[in-house]
Amino acid sequence: MAVLKGLIFVFLFALCEGFEQVCQQCDCYVSEGYKERGVRNIKPRCNEGSIRWRNPNGGLRVQLESGYTSDFRACFAVDATNIAVKVSQEFMVTSGKQISGRRSSYLHSVAITVNRTKEICIPSSPSYPSVLLYLETERLPYHLGVQKVTFHYVIEPIRSNKLFFNPMEEECRPCDPQELVRAYCSSDFVVTGKMSAVQHLDDIDRSQMDVEVTRVIRQKGQLFTYFREDQSLRGSMMAPRQCGIQYGNGDFLFTGYLRLGHMTISCSPYLSEWRQVLKTALADGTMECEVD
Repeated sequence: MAVLKGLIFVFLFALCEGFEQVCQQCDCYVSEGYKERGVRNIKPRCNEGSIRWRNPNGGLRVQLESGYTSDFRACFAVDATNIAVKVSQEFMVTSGKQISGRRSSYLHSVAITVNRTKEICIPSSPSYPSVLLYLETERLPYHLGVQKVTFHYVIEPIRSNKLFFNPMEEECRPCDPQELVRAYCSSDFVVTGKMSAVQHLDDIDRSQMDVEVTRVIRQKGQLFTYFREDQSLRGSMMAPRQCGIQYGNGDFLFTGYLRLGHMTISCSPYLSEWRQVLKTALADGTMECEVD
């Protein structure tokens, strides 16, 4: 870790040729099948996805661009297993003498982790219309097992005149009836269940809510885990730490979406409150989808 911590500003001279790999999908897989250190260039084609890097050796250069016509921001989080990862933002050198056959740039350290980083968001700018990130790894002594790095990313338009607008600030506000209906109809997961525990994870600025699911109304993929011992279905959902999530008894409707590899809560009313909202929406014709 000493090498990574000391490397705050460095100059990178990357060959324009070689080690080029363009990611054609939202979710990409990179496996190092050789011992030589090198740089892999990844340019995802989607606005959301993940890059899984197995047995990392050398560097991974990720170029995030947007299909939006307006300004955007690139948000990401990195998971590391049995290895240390440093993430830096890369800035291209646009003046001065260039080295023939090479492009020059410098790196500014953004995060270092041996576990998981916080969610980090970097806005685009006229000078840098794409966000360039450079990941480098350092092996940890006495750590056995497969070394893996997972880079989760999402590219989203900036929705206000504030450059550093943070939509997470809105997630602490209770959902109104219209938002509840929309969340029920369009979320990545919709389940009913009970809270089993709440943990506050200060290192990643999140609160984790563990839930026991009584009914799955909808889920995107297999998000919840079945436990054969007690025949229960369980899962963990995240919310911003500043929301101050507290444990509560009773039955809830949990709705939310996948963000950077985690289930994130959008609306979580008591089930009795949701039934009243649903009854009203069905009566006045404002329900936006069919109800099972």
